[in-house]
Amino acid sequence: MSNPTQPIVRAAIYPPIGVARIGNSREPGDAGYFIGPEVPDQPALKQGDYKDALGALRRQAARFRIYGYDANNQVVSEITAADANTKIEWTVHLANKKAAWYNFEMALDQPSANEAADPPATRRNVLIQDQERAQLVIDPGARSISGLAASGAKFDTGKFFTLPVDLGELRTDAQGRLLVLGGLGVSQSITNLPPQTFANNDGWHDDTSDGPVDATLTIDGKAIPVEGAWVVVGPPNYAPALKTVRTMYDLIYDCMLTWNMLEAPAAVSFQRHIRPIFERLSGLQWVNNGFAAYFGTGTAFDASQILIRLADGSTGNAEYRQHVYAQFRNPSKTASPLGPQLGKELWPPFYGDSLDSLTTPSAQTPDPSLTVPQGLASLSTHQLSWLQKWAAGQFVSDLDLSATPPTSLEQVALAEQPHALTAAALDHCLADAFHPGCELTWPMRIQSLYSGPFRIRRRSADLPELDCGEVLTPAKALSAIGPLSASEPGDLSRWMAVPWQTDTASCLSGYSFFRTSPSLPTFWPARVPNQVLSADDYTTVMNANAKPAERRAAFYRREYWFRIFNPDEHSQIDVMIKNFDKLGIIEERSGPKDLEGVPTKVWVESTPGNIPPDPLAPQQKPSLRATATSKAAHDDGGNPKTFENLRQFGKHRRP
Repeated sequence: MSNPTQPIVRAAIYPPIGVARIGNSREPGDAGYFIGPEVPDQPALKQGDYKDALGALRRQAARFRIYGYDANNQVVSEITAADANTKIEWTVHLANKKAAWYNFEMALDQPSANEAADPPATRRNVLIQDQERAQLVIDPGARSISGLAASGAKFDTGKFFTLPVDLGELRTDAQGRLLVLGGLGVSQSITNLPPQTFANNDGWHDDTSDGPVDATLTIDGKAIPVEGAWVVVGPPNYAPALKTVRTMYDLIYDCMLTWNMLEAPAAVSFQRHIRPIFERLSGLQWVNNGFAAYFGTGTAFDASQILIRLADGSTGNAEYRQHVYAQFRNPSKTASPLGPQLGKELWPPFYGDSLDSLTTPSAQTPDPSLTVPQGLASLSTHQLSWLQKWAAGQFVSDLDLSATPPTSLEQVALAEQPHALTAAALDHCLADAFHPGCELTWPMRIQSLYSGPFRIRRRSADLPELDCGEVLTPAKALSAIGPLSASEPGDLSRWMAVPWQTDTASCLSGYSFFRTSPSLPTFWPARVPNQVLSADDYTTVMNANAKPAERRAAFYRREYWFRIFNPDEHSQIDVMIKNFDKLGIIEERSGPKDLEGVPTKVWVESTPGNIPPDPLAPQQKPSLRATATSKAAHDDGGNPKTFENLRQFGKHRRP
């Protein structure tokens, strides 16, 4: 609708931060992608729809819409180009700056980042100097598109030295809304050598990206100012229906409340603020065996069985609520002479940003989980405050088991649609652990990054970025004129691992040096599963002719998600780059109706693909410490000496 009763005086693009995801499907037209969530509880795609007929992963497109506001700042309508009196031209600028940025060592806004023992954040590809460093930046420039069901605006002219890199394309839907599609999952090395570490692989690039989204708008020939947005192109989502306990939306929303950019809710609602925490804990049973044991089907904290009691605000239930509240890790709550309440048995069982500070227990540090506030994750400040009020009985007991949340944006009231789009995009992104992270990382909690609620501050052309020198220190990173004071294309994704596959393949569960259980703590199971219900076990579960005990055993069994890869870490990160599409997708399926104790809705791993034989036998693979002499390094703009001695074996590997 573009001819509303109330005049439109301004417009804004939503979501303010959109999320696209790479994929390697090359199906033509609209078949090779799907549109990402537009309401927080949007159902996942049907079984099999995340991959094409050849087994390749389809890309997730980020769709952007324009909403018009009146002089009272009220939403008047969504504005689309389907109205003949409305003209919209979209402009997007994607870039990838990872290789030209600094090594990830740890989140630089944490107190532990100031420790002298931590490795300094030096430049990636440090041997590339001066003007040559421009070849590390993949920047095809801005692209524009207009019209209905349009296509053809491709970000395919960027290069990494002489290697062409396709960062994606723009399309519009039938109403003229913008669709941003990212890259095709191509990660390459200019040296033709295997990756070395989880985050900092010199000579490598990937095709993730980010950048501003803008639009020029005229209605009846009158220009209307439009507030711009940002798009982030991240890795695939291998468990699309599941959310982590503290999402990226939760994190940024918490920051906005702390910075007084948004108003806090007047009261704590069980339905809106408390219930999701417990349901997400239980939902992770499908991607991590530790969560299945603690919060899964049939356990003491199975959310599907205890919601009614959790919602009971009576004084008679106070001790139960207090007991449950005490299970949550709270960095601000003193629990013992050792310090804050941080123990490894507390919830949520995720690694935190300062994972590297968790060392083997010794006489000096009898339990590092009690002495390192950021070593293990906690909920956001406001989530913990809501839980505290809930435990004290100071909440609205509004549990509604029959409520069905909107499954499409059309079911959301017009005034609430901008918020739904904002939450939906970020609710399916991760906030823990920022080491460095999945889609985005720790800069997202820095106030100077934003111009307003969820809006990324733009860097003006006349204000160049501060040169932080050879080493990026916390003081430089957080400076008022530093890299987080404003953003340009590629500035959000540059903090992430290069290539993304090496970090994804390294973030496993239950590292042997510090365990709650063999599967816990963990990193990112809602996006990168750890242990899953396999298709074979699901077949047994659904077999009505099998013995009930056999079926239940199959239900409780979990397979290692990365089992199709070589278990050796260096081989695994290398194989992940070439075969990220072969991993199974965790999909919703119907459970048995005749097996007591097993839910009627389950999430099952799709059948993994086959890993093709490595054309290079192990003895033929180039040495990790060899000098690169690739053809690309000798082409125009390349220098074969540039990449000498870049392979510092194991320097940046995870513990």
